[in-house]
Amino acid sequence: MTGRPLVFLAAIWLAAGGPELPDDEVKVTTVVSDRGVVASFAAPSAWTTDAREVVKSGLVLTFSFDVELRRPSTIWFDSTLARVRVASSVKFDSLTGTYQLKRMRDGHVVQSQPSDQELQVRDWMTAFDRVALEPEQPLESNAEYYVRVRLYASPRRTVSLWSIWPFGHDDASGRADFTVIR
Repeated sequence: MTGRPLVFLAAIWLAAGGPELPDDEVKVTTVVSDRGVVASFAAPSAWTTDAREVVKSGLVLTFSFDVELRRPSTIWFDSTLARVRVASSVKFDSLTGTYQLKRMRDGHVVQSQPSDQELQVRDWMTAFDRVALEPEQPLESNAEYYVRVRLYASPRRTVSLWSIWPFGHDDASGRADFTVIR
């Protein structure tokens, strides 16, 4: 009788996608300037065997990253000061053996190029340098802030309970805290 609840919980856990990536799977670094914050980040562990199989099948694989500049709050929710969505996508052409790579910012293509090197594709898909976050108001001196990056992969290889969860679920995330000192 005591084993059934554990089996039931294990079945729910596996149906929900099994183990998640740790929160620090996206490595984030920030640089503060007078105009805002520049974030660089990488999620090399997102380039999995499953991701490679999706690409080799001819489907377009997209990694979308929500990048947010936030200020912690002790009373209520943390306030979001700036937000941008960047994405990288790849499509493999099996006839030519080449990959077509695209980079997007807020839904607009900003860069496109072909490649025949899988290592270059992995780096293209999983790393972004110098993503600008420009808040409407200047950052305050001696105040704490953080940049949060959340990764969403599409298409998803498996269907899980998280796909019907109304609040969404990221595939990996990372965070970098900093204090503005002027």
